[in-house]
Amino acid sequence: MPNYKYGTKIEGGKAQLYNIDASYKDLAAVCSQIRGKTIAKVEPMLEEVAQGIRPLRYQKYNKRMASRSQLGGKKGRYPKKSAKIILQVLKNAITNATNKGMNREKLLVAHASANKQDIYNRVAPRGRWRVNNYETSRVEIVLTEGS
Repeated sequence: MPNYKYGTKIEGGKAQLYNIDASYKDLAAVCSQIRGKTIAKVEPMLEEVAQGIRPLRYQKYNKRMASRSQLGGKKGRYPKKSAKIILQVLKNAITNATNKGMNREKLLVAHASANKQDIYNRVAPRGRWRVNNYETSRVEIVLTEGS
């Protein structure tokens, strides 16, 4: 099995969360929107998405998805559950970075990724032939100190 970990040795704060019961496609969309931004921009944005105030643009996995006027006619959704999970992991990464002595105001999201972790086959009720798969996800966020 391939290793989907952030490869370079980094001095910043990082956090990971495994076996998440959420869509990895939604988690990946949220991660792509926060990658490369400062913490001052990311935290309020994620809180607004988690409350359902602001939609997020989906650049991938967006077939037959509605467009949003708030996004200028681009396709998007309100991934509330995924935003809450990413916000939890981000806060953990921020605490890890500040414990290492990094300045909180200068932190940037250097790496944010979400991957599919495991697929469990579940038999549908009453002996049906159809199988419902249960997929788990993992999230990884790495912070560095920017200028």
